[in-house]
Amino acid sequence: MFERYTEKARRVIFFARYEASEFGSPYIESEHLLLGFLREGKALSARVLSAPSFAVDNIRKEIENHTTVGKKIPTSVDLPLTKECQNILRHASGEADRLGHKHIGTEHILAGILLEQDCYAARLLNEHGVSLETVHSGIEEEPTKELAQAKSPGIPAGYQWKTLLYNPPSESIVVEMARTEGHLTLSRLFTRHIAAEVYERVGDPPNDVSYESLVTCEEQPIVIFNSTKWEGGGGNNDGVYLFNLLTRELTLCIGRDTLNIPEPYHRSWVLSLVSLSDDGQLLYLKAGMLPDTGGVVDYYLASLTLANKKLQLLSRLKDIRF
Repeated sequence: MFERYTEKARRVIFFARYEASEFGSPYIESEHLLLGFLREGKALSARVLSAPSFAVDNIRKEIENHTTVGKKIPTSVDLPLTKECQNILRHASGEADRLGHKHIGTEHILAGILLEQDCYAARLLNEHGVSLETVHSGIEEEPTKELAQAKSPGIPAGYQWKTLLYNPPSESIVVEMARTEGHLTLSRLFTRHIAAEVYERVGDPPNDVSYESLVTCEEQPIVIFNSTKWEGGGGNNDGVYLFNLLTRELTLCIGRDTLNIPEPYHRSWVLSLVSLSDDGQLLYLKAGMLPDTGGVVDYYLASLTLANKKLQLLSRLKDIRF
């Protein structure tokens, strides 16, 4: 669910879960998300939450006075998000989409809290003079910069760490790096042997194509990744590629509309890759499926046999952000 979130945004969720357990709450409430944000979103807090009263300890005391503090809950116990918190995260995703940001950062979560106007955390922010307009201004002036800047040899300046994988057969590290151009984030793949220092780039994609969502396996020296072409204000699937880490050969594995898909669908495309079987023959992915009758697109977790491009639908997905 949180694959689109920056590392800092994920830690906000982690700290929110911790705060809920400290308060003895069986659910993660909006106020726990706010406390998680205050722990992690320090740079943004300094810009838009500048009042002295917005220290974590002060906010904690206000929340303690507002709620009944129960017995601490062990961290091993799963704590679900309340409906309000689910709405907040949906608002955060919507804010990132509205601004054309590929990643969801702490600033989007803060805006999401304020958009859920009736929740306690939003009322608390409003009482301290924090408005949605102020947060919007901060986000639009400075898009999210929460991915760690890369400094490794072979990776050009301006790229940020996103994903790292290891392929045992080739003893290779493969990383997905992101570069932000305006409100558009493009990804590139780089690889190196574990004994080397310098990374080499995988392929030579055009400036409007992003290589992303990579997977690898235990038995074959390969990495498979999705390709997205950004055009007309949106992203379209540009195919799935296979890269041999030993021969350095890059091949198109799945082209546009070349999948062998089941009825009643007549068109399908790959949203992102999930995992690859150990032998490198079976790919798991998220797919968009368009019925013969047109209309609403269905989303599925699916498996794909690479030899015959046959797609098997495993489970319907209600939320494509999973």
